[in-house]
Amino acid sequence: MNKKLSSADADHQFSFRSLVEKVEQVDNRAVFHYDKHYIRGKTVQSEIFDGIWIIYHDLTLQTPEVFPMEETGFIRMNYCISGRCEMDYKNHKVFYIGSGDFIAALLGDKHHKHIFPLGNYEGISIVTTETKLDGFLKTIFMDTQITSSVLIQKMKQCGKFMLLSNRYKIKEIMSKMIILNDTFWKEKTVLKFAELVILLIDDDMEAMESKEKYFERHLTDKVKQIKKEVTENMEEHLTIKEVAEKHHISSRAFSECFKEIYGKTYYAFIKEFRIKKAADMLRSTNNSVTEIAITVGYQNASKFSKAFSDIVGVTPICYRKNNSSAALE
Repeated sequence: MNKKLSSADADHQFSFRSLVEKVEQVDNRAVFHYDKHYIRGKTVQSEIFDGIWIIYHDLTLQTPEVFPMEETGFIRMNYCISGRCEMDYKNHKVFYIGSGDFIAALLGDKHHKHIFPLGNYEGISIVTTETKLDGFLKTIFMDTQITSSVLIQKMKQCGKFMLLSNRYKIKEIMSKMIILNDTFWKEKTVLKFAELVILLIDDDMEAMESKEKYFERHLTDKVKQIKKEVTENMEEHLTIKEVAEKHHISSRAFSECFKEIYGKTYYAFIKEFRIKKAADMLRSTNNSVTEIAITVGYQNASKFSKAFSDIVGVTPICYRKNNSSAALE
């Protein structure tokens, strides 16, 4: 496959599966390589026990409308290491997980798709079924009363999924599940998965109450469109109030939804976006610092230099000196 992303493609939704160029088998692990015009990075998948799959994603998307599809009838657990992931498990309403967040869900009567609004994502997924999870638990814990139905019942009480935000113990367990070149990686991962299940069904482990973080699809679509317009017209400096009035949305709804989607406030996101764009131009063009400042929406070069230093840690001139030669080469 040797495709380049066209304007028509940009409006089309692709699944990860349709963009796999090569599958490489490495030590009983399947490494998926994608069409680099759409996805940079890889997915590593391994079966650690009969019907228990560990999947590691480290991806940068060249277009936002590329997503993994999930089949129904599975138990799926997702842990976000970095980036953000949009999910729609809750009554056609969407919510978001970010770095350190964990979700265990029952995939019910429809396909589920995820979208990565920041364009990058690193995370770990565990996929299994009720039957396979039972087989695993009976093997690990002989004569146990711990069954998959205990976990499923707890998830149903939470609305078919458990959302746990920034739990230290979850982070500790999941960090040991990243597929590494360790001689006994699979054996260690089996034990960590058993520990995770015990942790999830423990009475002391309560899912995060996050009803206020659900958003209607029409609202998230509108906020994404606003973000697209603002980042494509950096010369404009619209306040939250101006954006809200222009798009017939309340300032509060816009601010809350924007932060959930992109993990930052509107103003912080736009500032960082301008600086990242400027950094790209400093690396790849010979435009003056003043010209670049104007291009990304700063009329005052000194204010631009301070904003750049606040985010990048060095002045634009120092950044260009340290980075432009390597980039051009």
